[in-house]
Amino acid sequence: MAAMPNTPKVFLDANILISAGKPPGGPEITRVRNLVEASLISVVTTDHTLIEVAKHFATHDFEALGDVTTAQVRKLVEQHLGVTIPEVKKADLKAKIRKGYLDQVNAMMASLKASQLSVDDVKASTVLSAYSAGQGFFDHGKKDQFPDAFIFESLKAQASQDQPIIVVSADKDFTKPSADEPFITLASSWSALFDELKLEYQDADIDDWLDEHADDLISLTDEEMDGWGLQGEIEDSEIEESDVTGVKIDRVTAAFKPTTKGDPILVLAEITATTVVTYNHPDWDNASYDSEDGVLIPWDTVSGQKEIDIQIDVSLTISVDEDGNPVKIEEINFRNDDFVWITLQAGMDIYDY
Repeated sequence: MAAMPNTPKVFLDANILISAGKPPGGPEITRVRNLVEASLISVVTTDHTLIEVAKHFATHDFEALGDVTTAQVRKLVEQHLGVTIPEVKKADLKAKIRKGYLDQVNAMMASLKASQLSVDDVKASTVLSAYSAGQGFFDHGKKDQFPDAFIFESLKAQASQDQPIIVVSADKDFTKPSADEPFITLASSWSALFDELKLEYQDADIDDWLDEHADDLISLTDEEMDGWGLQGEIEDSEIEESDVTGVKIDRVTAAFKPTTKGDPILVLAEITATTVVTYNHPDWDNASYDSEDGVLIPWDTVSGQKEIDIQIDVSLTISVDEDGNPVKIEEINFRNDDFVWITLQAGMDIYDY
């Protein structure tokens, strides 16, 4: 599901990404990923930001390895542990560790569907003018803020009324520049980001509530399924009708309860929808082969009905009462189309003719 207009973009500064732990990151990254998948936010980053995160973890590991590149240490390890450490230069080891982390950081940001900006696109004169005037990141005589200044200029070019940006950073140097920009807001921590989005995690007992409203879930899933159109794996097959007869909640991946009174709860979940499909396809098993054109010509049609289990990632919108308690499932949305291709051939049909 694509981000909607006015969906805020979120920039996670290097210090915030580092605080989430080594890639692929901890629960904070998972929460952000859930928000992205629900189209509540989109993530934007810069190439330099990712380099800084990789550099931090790479430096830590390199220092922890100590003198492992020296001949003396390699010889002692082989003598006492019977392990041969390959000869490697310090610079090569450092580069290898850094590349490994950069690949992992890039993969983590790809999982957040982050759009990546290049600081090279910022005109150096823009940053140098601020430096000369002592403005923005260079007020009060600061001189070492060039990386942040280039990053911020990249973000400024993307921020607009339709696409505001929330900068998440514990770096206080972002405070004044962010305050001066109408479409950029600063959140100083992970918790501040969720406060800014007016979302908090719902208690896990939403699972029990969903089980109690299984009939509504079946009805809404069936209605949503009709709008997608299932596809069979058999050539030229057609799914004439689908009827969802049961829904099982496999896992609630996240539940967000808005902090604004009266707003609905958003639940992200993985479900299995038991579905009866009615289908037809050409009778390829008894088709004739046209040697001149090199094709099969079917002379009949096979029709049938089959019960299948379909795994789907969904988002649920649940209305609440005055006390914020869940009342009714208002809407279900399928978050991807991975499920639309179904298998008709394997297993037994309910009937075919």
